[in-house]
Amino acid sequence: MNGDTVRAPKFHTGQRVIINPVKAEKSPGDAAIDLFAGKTATVEDYYYIYSPDRRQIFYIYTVKLTSEERKELVAHEDELRSIFT
Repeated sequence: MNGDTVRAPKFHTGQRVIINPVKAEKSPGDAAIDLFAGKTATVEDYYYIYSPDRRQIFYIYTVKLTSEERKELVAHEDELRSIFT
């Protein structure tokens, strides 16, 4: 990446987070996460993708809700918030 250091992920596997949808213009796919706003989840895994110009890395997380439904979701880094600040 042009000599730049790679930014580490904000969240790690096993970390507990809160679903916190971004309040911005959304695509239809983004709206699905709104149903889970404020719910607690555990990070199951994470992946990174490069921006088209390869200057930035974006992290995508697979999280599992800790509530009774145990659903698994995919969320962008800015849609999650650490439980402990």
